[in-house]
Formats: sequence, structure tokens, C-alpha cells
Amino acid sequence: METRRADAATPAPSVDDGHVVIEGVEVVPFATVVSRLCVDYPSVSVTRIETILMREWEAFTAGRPLVVPAALEGGVREMLDER
Repeated sequence: METRRADAATPAPSVDDGHVVIEGVEVVPFATVVSRLCVDYPSVSVTRIETILMREWEAFTAGRPLVVPAALEGGVREMLDER
């Protein structure tokens, strides 16, 4: 895997970028990361960046999400109630 030092112009994560800490892990919105990477790697397609980001996310989390949309719980309850 190629390691690349970020340029001084690369924006550092800030409170304004939506990052929060959940279960001890700092997280940022997917779109924020994609946007920053698109700026730093303009010759790479958005699709390629998103594909790599998803692959790295799966490796980092072992496929288990730290968070889910709140509305998802209602859908799970609906399925469980059908038993």
C-alpha cells in the first residue's frame, strides 16, 4: 500500500467536518472523507476513491458498523415482531 504525506493544503479534520467520537473511535461523515480525498487526488475517480474507502472501512471494522441509522432499529423490530 502506498504511503503519501498530506500536503500542507490538505484540510485537517475539524469540529466543523462532523467528526465525533463513538465508542472511543473518532469518526467523520463518509462524504467528508470522500471530498477531502477527491481534492488531494484529483486524477482518481470518485468511484475509485469510494471503493477503496469502503474496502478499508470493512478491513478496519471487520464489517461491523460502529453506528447505524436510528430508523434501522424500527425495521429490525418490525421483522422480529413477524416471528
